[in-house]
Amino acid sequence: MAFSNAGSSFQDIALRLAGTEYRELVVLALGWKDLLGELLAERARIRKLENKTLFVSVKNNVWMQELVLRKAELTRDINRKFNITLNNIVFSLDWINHGK
Repeated sequence: MAFSNAGSSFQDIALRLAGTEYRELVVLALGWKDLLGELLAERARIRKLENKTLFVSVKNNVWMQELVLRKAELTRDINRKFNITLNNIVFSLDWINHGK
């Protein structure tokens, strides 16, 4: 009996459920940790993708500054790794949803 990778199956199901309207958002969400690294991915969360602009909430000012400095690199990496063209990335502080 052959077994398939559960992670791969989950990704396939998530992409099918997302449809064309939310496909890019789901692709980004699934690859977020690989893109940013585990530490930064835990401190920055995707909120939405709208009109080629990615909205990301960040835990605090320190991590926001790190992301702002890497904005051009992130935009380029998202295009290259996920084939998603972004016009902008907007970062905002979100203390409530990230906890202390």
